[in-house]
Amino acid sequence: MKPRIGIVGNVFTGDSEIFYHNHATYTFQGNIDAIIQAGGLPVVIPIQSEGLAAEYFDSIDGLFLPGGQDVTPSLYVQEPDPLLKTTSLKRDKFELALFKLAWDAHKPILGICRGVQVINVALGGTLYQDQSLLKRSVDIEHDQAPEFLGNVPTHAVLVDGNLQKILGKKLLVNSLHHQMIKQLANPLESLARAEDGVIEAVQPKDAIHPLLGIQWHPEMMLDHPEMRAIFTNYLSLFD
Repeated sequence: MKPRIGIVGNVFTGDSEIFYHNHATYTFQGNIDAIIQAGGLPVVIPIQSEGLAAEYFDSIDGLFLPGGQDVTPSLYVQEPDPLLKTTSLKRDKFELALFKLAWDAHKPILGICRGVQVINVALGGTLYQDQSLLKRSVDIEHDQAPEFLGNVPTHAVLVDGNLQKILGKKLLVNSLHHQMIKQLANPLESLARAEDGVIEAVQPKDAIHPLLGIQWHPEMMLDHPEMRAIFTNYLSLFD
């Protein structure tokens, strides 16, 4: 049977005629397509209370934490900065509960954009609430929407370790985030960085937790074989 990959959904809370002025639970189609192309069975999990996390977790083989809102600063012991954007504490707590279950059970975890930030916070790390708070000698604009479409590569990433086997030593990626990892959680190590020093990929230091966190959006660039390889590599953890 194909591995069942739980993708945590998001909630559209705007007012749109498309949804007859109702809220809607969704995930981007690229998340679905990426998992299907890699050989998995995507299952969208609606945001619920922490108490229901275990029931949803029992029905999946792996966990995929996708992009979305900013992570609530109190979860990494910071006060909100004026540059903070929309947050969802309910989503944060639900994803953190799912993450803990997957981490403790050693089930494969994939985090993209917000997802890698949630992983870092869950394991004790911190975030920059906005890219302008990072002191750097090289200026890279990471929040490049809406100037560019999500599928357009906009800056380079230097790749380290075993991730080089599927991505090579240098890769052009898209970039749709204004927050990023500040203090890397102790259980994690960096696998890739942008040329301004921003951490772009992480994995556990140990060999017993199957996890990969990516800061860019490979699900928006599935016409690039190296981006598809990220998901193929994730699904290979189930072999």
